[in-house]
Amino acid sequence: MAFHTYCLYHLKMNLRHHLRGMFHGLKEKLITLFGKCAYAPTEETFHQCLVELKTEGGSRVEKFLDDIPYDHWSNAYFRGQRFGEMWPNAAEFFNSWIREERQLPITKLIDSVRIKLMRKIAKRRELVNKWNGLICPKIETKLHDGFNTSRPWIVSSSGNDVYELKGFPYAHAIGVIQKSGHDLSLFVDQYFYVQSYRESYSFSIYPVPSIWKPDCNVDGDNEVVLPPLSKKQPGRPNKKRIRSNGEKVRQITCSRCGKVDNHNKKSCNEAL
Repeated sequence: MAFHTYCLYHLKMNLRHHLRGMFHGLKEKLITLFGKCAYAPTEETFHQCLVELKTEGGSRVEKFLDDIPYDHWSNAYFRGQRFGEMWPNAAEFFNSWIREERQLPITKLIDSVRIKLMRKIAKRRELVNKWNGLICPKIETKLHDGFNTSRPWIVSSSGNDVYELKGFPYAHAIGVIQKSGHDLSLFVDQYFYVQSYRESYSFSIYPVPSIWKPDCNVDGDNEVVLPPLSKKQPGRPNKKRIRSNGEKVRQITCSRCGKVDNHNKKSCNEAL
């Protein structure tokens, strides 16, 4: 029953591929408009941007939009809470985090990932137990930065209530909340509270006594389900994920070998 959303980065790459052959300047303008639609905080703002996008892009853009429901890519129609996240960074990080373990046999892979998660959860639990505030330190820092930014601003009351977007108030809202006498922390979503962080890592992953398959008593009339027959594909197995259309690899300079590539000193395999 979870709400699902698409990665905005990959949607933009797909749109760029869909608009191939179009004048470069117009193509980039349409991709920018598409991003504005995705980030629009209200349905009214979303449809204003959408009208401009369809007007500029014509039938090619309309055909692209027909295949992606609004609630899977726009902030205004998403039925859950995205907290401002428009990219699947967690999945990318996890794939990178288990890069070495992915080459292991399946049973060893599962047990190795279990151990890494067990240690990570224990480390996070130890960290959060040192926090004494109400809100997580990074969000607390953002609140202070927003407050310092809004201090010289003049706030004029119109009698309306105050609302926040994405579960976290930005500088304008922070300035209004502070000068209206309300508790700023009450306008921050519970997701950013220390208690929520603590509950996320409150459970433990226990060691598994054995990774071997347990004994199974099979009656004479029962059939044993065997694994399917499979044929090993020719060539060396691909160890890297397939990149989407137009996805670029960020080039960095390795501090170990000095080469400009997509690796750093930790993953460097160059001979010195």
